[in-house]
Amino acid sequence: MGKAKHRSLRRNAGNGSTVGLLKMDCAGSTAGRRRERDAIQIAGDYQARALKSDRLAQRFWHEAKFRLIKRVAMPGPADRVLDAGCGSGTISHFLAQHAAHVVGADSNPEAIAFARNSFTLSNLEFALGQFEKLLRFDLFDWIYSIEVIEHLYHEQVIDVLSLFKKLAKPGGHLFLTTPNYRSLWPVVEWSLDRFKLVPNLSEGQHVSHFSKALLKESCEQAGWKVEQIGTFNGAAPFIAPLSYRLALAFEKWEHTWRLYLPGHLLFCICRNESVRSPAQRSE
Repeated sequence: MGKAKHRSLRRNAGNGSTVGLLKMDCAGSTAGRRRERDAIQIAGDYQARALKSDRLAQRFWHEAKFRLIKRVAMPGPADRVLDAGCGSGTISHFLAQHAAHVVGADSNPEAIAFARNSFTLSNLEFALGQFEKLLRFDLFDWIYSIEVIEHLYHEQVIDVLSLFKKLAKPGGHLFLTTPNYRSLWPVVEWSLDRFKLVPNLSEGQHVSHFSKALLKESCEQAGWKVEQIGTFNGAAPFIAPLSYRLALAFEKWEHTWRLYLPGHLLFCICRNESVRSPAQRSE
């Protein structure tokens, strides 16, 4: 397979974040394949509304991401943080309450406008545009990318993860989440699409399907050292409509067995083990 060059990042309607544009330079089955944007569009306040949804399963699903970060991927008080594909900025705002400085980046103008109007901490800023523009920022201790990579063709995923590595300090970390297609997620996705409970997911948004093995392989191919891969949001969100308290207790049990259970979402924590000077970032 020829090497894909990352051209630009444009709107990811599905997560209110960014997707990429891919143009293959070599002949072959993927030559000329382009992923310019999702087939549907989502309002820039999507994640913010989901966190207040009357559908308790949906609210729990999104709140779980904050709880997981608290458990396994909290930045330090002196850390610089990037939220890549920040959408409406809810996670960026959460991280800014714990880190020294946070940059939320997205190519969706509506999402960035909403985030800038909603979250105004002095150590939080939002950047509109391509991920490559982030090379102008100082290096980051932590990079978070929450449900972004499934919106990219696999060749783009490698390019984006490689770019993230250029943006990370030596010893810096990357935290990813993405649907787990070795769980019952395909059934959940089909049901959500069938009953139009969320904007269309299959093909309209999700074009890369990850398992633990593929996620690990992709991160390593981009030069990251994988430290942990696990799952979350298994049965717990679906218990929430019956009892939120019980769902939280079940979530704790699922977290204990996160390395083994087939939860519907994958998470991955990686470390940048390279040693380089900032001058080498554009190489």
